[in-house]
Amino acid sequence: MAITLMERAKRAFYRRRYNDVLTILEPNVIQYRDSFPFYYFLGLACLHTGDIGGATSYFQRARQIKMRDPDLLAAQAALHLRRGDTHQAVEYYLEALEYDPGHALSRRSLEFIRKNGDPETVSALVETGRISRFYPRPRPPVPLARVVLLIALAISVAFLVPLARSAVREARTTGTRADLSALELTGQEKSAVVENGGTYRYILTEREILSAYALAQQSFQSYRDNAAQIEINRLLNSNAGTAVKHKARLLMEYLSVPGFDTVKDVPPFAKVANEPWLYLDCYVAWKGMATNVNRTERSVSFDFLVGYDTRTTLEGIVPASFGSALEVDPERPLEVLGRLTFASGKLALEGVSIHQSGKPKAGE
Repeated sequence: MAITLMERAKRAFYRRRYNDVLTILEPNVIQYRDSFPFYYFLGLACLHTGDIGGATSYFQRARQIKMRDPDLLAAQAALHLRRGDTHQAVEYYLEALEYDPGHALSRRSLEFIRKNGDPETVSALVETGRISRFYPRPRPPVPLARVVLLIALAISVAFLVPLARSAVREARTTGTRADLSALELTGQEKSAVVENGGTYRYILTEREILSAYALAQQSFQSYRDNAAQIEINRLLNSNAGTAVKHKARLLMEYLSVPGFDTVKDVPPFAKVANEPWLYLDCYVAWKGMATNVNRTERSVSFDFLVGYDTRTTLEGIVPASFGSALEVDPERPLEVLGRLTFASGKLALEGVSIHQSGKPKAGE
């Protein structure tokens, strides 16, 4: 059965082929002049490709058609956030929450602005492409056949769990993971992997750029997400071409959050302190002590004394924050699993879990 133009565009969007979305939709503006999804997806595609003027125009038209869509408001807020206009971004997020009090993206974004909305941090997000984490992500519809399958799986879960665990072990053994064929560099992209001009932290040769990108993919398939993230960061801070950096950012979206038992390639604090930009968004499991603990009903934060669990050596102090009210005893050593970020231009930890001696792991 033939699919509609909008269905083609949505499929391209779900596959992160944002330029294809623009190619499919833009010639049909007159035909779809009263379609909210048409302008919304056009705006999102422009947002992902960096066409801020196009995104602004398409979102404005979408809002003329549908005033109270919280996802659209969150997208417009993201536009203001990337411009550094946090005040206007907050206004849009609050409006989105008026129409949908449970809108998760707006809540997370407001929390981020409250803690890390300084110009330096926002500028770093835009520069590295990590601002995309604030973009709405429409989910593809679940086919009816898949719904039936999910129901069947739920009914027979007791029998399928051992099989699923076996499948996971096999996948880890064979190294198979997500299909990254869409992220392979085309011949044209390979011929322009080096960006000429500009100032970069790393100046790489064409061979080094291609090698770093290949290593990032290989590390991902080997369940070594930290190693993949390091190579992605190396490319984002280098003279690699626009296409390479774009696909490296897309690869980041496949990386997963580890647990204490699955995190690999944990960088030591000394290396992170020396080149923090190279380890941004990596996950670490560091031991130490907590001080200046600040606990609310919904969060906990503290200064993490890295390496001070033995009370003999202090490697460094990193602010750590958790989005839930975990219990932290400042009198006892603990291990923190968290993602390396920048807050107010300084190294920080976005906490995932805490393991404190004598207590079960928290936050998992």
